[in-house]
Amino acid sequence: MAKPLKSRTTKRPPPSQPTHTPSKPNSNSQNNNPPSTLFTSPSPALSTLLTTFPSNKIYILSIDTTSPSHRRRTFFLILLFNTLLAALLAYRLWYATPTYLSLFFSILGYKTPTSIASPPTQWTQNARLLAQRMGMFFFDGVVLGRYVSEWPISFFLGPQDDTTGCLGWRYRLGFTWPEREVVVRRSRAWATDISAISSRLLSPNTNNPNQKTNQGADATEKATEIIRAATTPTRIQSKPGLLLIDKDWELYYTGMVDAHALLSDPTSGLTWQELMKNGPIVCIFDATLSSWKIWRPWSDEQKPPQNDGGKLRLFKDLLTAMGREGLFFRWVEVVQHESSSAEAFTSERREQVVKVSKELFEGEGVNWDEVVDGIGGLEGLFGMEVTSQ
Repeated sequence: MAKPLKSRTTKRPPPSQPTHTPSKPNSNSQNNNPPSTLFTSPSPALSTLLTTFPSNKIYILSIDTTSPSHRRRTFFLILLFNTLLAALLAYRLWYATPTYLSLFFSILGYKTPTSIASPPTQWTQNARLLAQRMGMFFFDGVVLGRYVSEWPISFFLGPQDDTTGCLGWRYRLGFTWPEREVVVRRSRAWATDISAISSRLLSPNTNNPNQKTNQGADATEKATEIIRAATTPTRIQSKPGLLLIDKDWELYYTGMVDAHALLSDPTSGLTWQELMKNGPIVCIFDATLSSWKIWRPWSDEQKPPQNDGGKLRLFKDLLTAMGREGLFFRWVEVVQHESSSAEAFTSERREQVVKVSKELFEGEGVNWDEVVDGIGGLEGLFGMEVTSQ
């Protein structure tokens, strides 16, 4: 078992002693920098999935609960877009190949239609021709070859270090579009030095002796801001997985296929409930301990409180992430009806409410017991407190 990471405490001066005036803290500073205690070890089932991931990236696991029709339209629009780009690139390659071959033979000394005349009287014409060809080289090599071609290549063949690709991912999962799908994103160029980033995030109070403290703190804050921006509830719940790609994150299609394979294997132990409770999961490899660590940003901000309202909100968020917000409100009506009675809410009446709730949830294809486990049990949940034995 890995030893817990030690955090260095700061010794505060007594109030009577004069100290320098501290700078006003940022209102989001507590949320921006995740302490190392928020990173925990994944379950054995989740570890099985993470061991298949390359350790040189940061990963975000989330569940896509947008409507199947929305995801279907999104996929086919992206397929059409990349097909048109591939056709444009193929046409440009077919059209420009003779020109580049002619230029190649001109360089070898053969006289071709692209050879440039040498009389001094034609220097303006030659300069204009050279400028045109330099523009052609830039357009074909940089604009088309470097940037435009990246989209269809990534779609059909897969991005770097991921041979599955978007089309291969969809083919292997099928074109049925179930109610929920696993989305795996991985970091782009901003997280190239993954060992330094992991050491800062997992041990934010441990500074590199060759690096200034402010620089380490700024790098930690920047990494945390990028992660939090990518895991906001609005972004996760409103966009299909294919639209979560941006300058900081790309989809890891092989990981998505592997996740679904484990979920469909009853012997793996990986369940939808584990992936869905408390929102997305941030995964980072701890090089010091040679093990994976996970952080759930939503559980950091929405820890199950001790009061009814907080646990009720967590219950609602879990059902909303499953695309069953309407089921939550119907369940509230059932609980309010039972708890509004003048009679004491005994354990027998609570069992009756649980029975009705199970029937309500099963009618919607939702496992009641898994949802209750996801919020830490019924204790403290609105309307479920026994007032009399």
